[in-house]
Parts: sequence; structure tokens; C-alpha cells
Amino acid sequence: MTTKSHLLSLMSRRETVRLMQVQGALREARDRHAEAEAISERLSQMLESRRATAQGPVAAADLFRAHRLTLQIAEQAERSAQRAAELSAALGVAQAEMARQDHRTRLLQESAATALAAETEERIARAEAARPALRRG
Repeated sequence: MTTKSHLLSLMSRRETVRLMQVQGALREARDRHAEAEAISERLSQMLESRRATAQGPVAAADLFRAHRLTLQIAEQAERSAQRAAELSAALGVAQAEMARQDHRTRLLQESAATALAAETEERIARAEAARPALRRG
């Protein structure tokens, strides 16, 4: 016979596994976000250093190549910043999912514990009721 507490315990274990999966996804989202922010920051620093570097007389072709490279770095920095913003939003979603899953898991664990306590009390009450009364004589 399967009891309510046993079913709730099994459901709780299943939700615990899901919680671990969500935690893994959250960790992965944090890592990707941190990596995207680091790349964006490095590209921005490269861009600033290129802009700050004062050059002496330069041939037109070299100036053109340097300008094209600066534009490419700027475009890549912008894409990296957008990616970091997208990953930041994904991180928020992952955190919300983590909180929801954690709440659900705790709720099932508490329900299983409450059901087990009620079943134990009921079992004790039945055992006491089934015990023959002591005769005093």
C-alpha cells in the first residue's frame, strides 16, 4: 500500500532533481554572462587604448587600415555589450525559475513531512485502540 507521505516524498525527490537541473542552468547562465561581460570590457579597453594612442605622421593606407580595425573593434564591442545584456535578461529568468523550483521543492518536502507525521500519529492511535484494556481487579 502506497501512502500519501510516500507519494509526496517521491514527488519531492523528483522536484529536488529538477531543482539541481535548474541550479546547473543558472550556473551556466552566470558563467556565460560573466564571460560576455569580460569580453565586452576587454574590447572597450582595446578601443579606448586605440583612440588614446597618439600617432605621428602615418601613410594614408596605414591610417585607413587602423581606422577599419578600430571600426571592427567598435562593432564587436557593441555586439558583445548586446550579448551581455541579453544574457543578463536570461540570467534573471533563470534566477526566477530557480526561486520557483526551490519553493515548489520545499513545499513538497514540508507536505511529505506533515503527511508522515499524521500517518505516524494515526498508526499509534490505531495500535493503542487495538490493545486490550488493562483489567484492574
